[in-house]
Amino acid sequence: MGSLPDLTERSRPAPARASRTVSDPHRHHRAIITQIPVSTIYKKEWPWKKPKTSLRANQTLPNLPSRRRDSAASSVGAASVRRLLARQPPKLPRTLVRRFTLLCFSSGLCATALLPFTAFAGAEAGAIPLTIMHAVAAIIAPFSPLILQKTGIRIVITVAHILVCVLLSAHTVATPLSVLLVLYGICGVTLSPMSLALSASATSLAQAAGDEARRKVALRRALRALRAAQDIGLVFGSLLLGGALLIWPEDLIKITPAPTNMSIPRWPPPPDEFFLEDEYEEKTCGAAGCPDTQSVTGTALSAEGRRILVAVWAVLAIAAVGLGVYGAPSAPAPPPDARSFARDPRALLGVPMGLFIGLQQGFIYTSYIKWYGVCVDGWWMAWRALVGAGALQGLAAGTLSMAAARGRRGALAAGGGAAHASLVLALLRWRAARTDLALPALAAAAWGSCAALWDVLQGGICIGGPGWRGPWSAVICARHAGLALACAARHALCVRAQLLALAVSLAAALASHTALEVRLRRGEAARHRS
Repeated sequence: MGSLPDLTERSRPAPARASRTVSDPHRHHRAIITQIPVSTIYKKEWPWKKPKTSLRANQTLPNLPSRRRDSAASSVGAASVRRLLARQPPKLPRTLVRRFTLLCFSSGLCATALLPFTAFAGAEAGAIPLTIMHAVAAIIAPFSPLILQKTGIRIVITVAHILVCVLLSAHTVATPLSVLLVLYGICGVTLSPMSLALSASATSLAQAAGDEARRKVALRRALRALRAAQDIGLVFGSLLLGGALLIWPEDLIKITPAPTNMSIPRWPPPPDEFFLEDEYEEKTCGAAGCPDTQSVTGTALSAEGRRILVAVWAVLAIAAVGLGVYGAPSAPAPPPDARSFARDPRALLGVPMGLFIGLQQGFIYTSYIKWYGVCVDGWWMAWRALVGAGALQGLAAGTLSMAAARGRRGALAAGGGAAHASLVLALLRWRAARTDLALPALAAAAWGSCAALWDVLQGGICIGGPGWRGPWSAVICARHAGLALACAARHALCVRAQLLALAVSLAAALASHTALEVRLRRGEAARHRS
């Protein structure tokens, strides 16, 4: 009989490959062993070993897709945050930057022509025409936002520069005084709208910067560029004056000497002798005399030199017209907020500081140039005082603007008030003499740095924000009113009386500026809490 079939062999599937056969001595059948690859043996991945998977991992397998979705979403969010952090801030359009740069050059050329001419005319020929010009500018200033809205920034700047050129050209020929006074008044009509138009150009450039923080930074930089252009223009125009003095010099005419006592001096001197020079200064105050000098000697411009110098200034004003046409924005200004002029604290609390800025600027351009420049060593000393004032004013405006942006406005105001008060006190006690050839230029430079501080502080508060054109027009009105008063005082009052008036106006300006700073900070704190 034959043997029964082995059921184990039939239940196993047939191998796909050739395999080895091993005989078992205890069993009478053949066992088939699958061949193990060499690579598996090398990696020690034995097929009978169980994979090391924990029970916790097996339990979380159903939630694995949701976890993967969450991790993917978080990685996408983190990547977007990283892209936003690494993204550069949007740059201003090159067209706007180029046009504003041309506008700064135009403003600088106009300042090159107008500011040294103002100092020259105020100290040399009297200040009555300048009084008329700035008085008209003060009257027109409250209507400057409406004029700017109706005509546009480009037309206002172009017309103002053309009138400056016409006024300067009229001084190169024999023009009657009545015609000159009319030209001064017409030129004053455009001064206030031009100042407002330049500030509006800076704000329109800042609107393209992005969010509010970047707009503030762009506005500060734009205003800083305009101030730097005007200060550089003052320095360049004063250098032109110095070059003309080298080419066309002329000796100054001596003034009648002061009365002196020819008797033998005694000690102690009698009261009449002790106060003799003070009485002389009081008797010859105003536009007629010089302090503590027996006679005036030095260098002045000849008639031919004056005509050529004023003609060069007029050519620069023509160049300013051309650059202003291409640089100024063509779109009209947006309508001003009529309610902000009455409700905004910048309109009322900013007026005393604006009046003081106008008074001190007019004092430097008229009385200081005459009494502490021309009376000391002629126009050779006066143009150096102008150069020192313009250079240090430009340097101080740039550095102080960056310091004010970091929140140090209170410390700057306190330090500036102390420095300016010290300068006023020094000028009250100082008697100008020819032995002090460097002091007039140094004092003018220090005065220019203080003037830059007040301009930076007030401009940073009043320019920008909602409805700023109404309050700023009131500040411009106060500035031109101060200039008109200073020019009139140059013709009628002594330097000592002018300095006392400056001291009183400085105290009022500091008090109002402090009140404005406190009120604005309280308003910002209330907005942050809400």
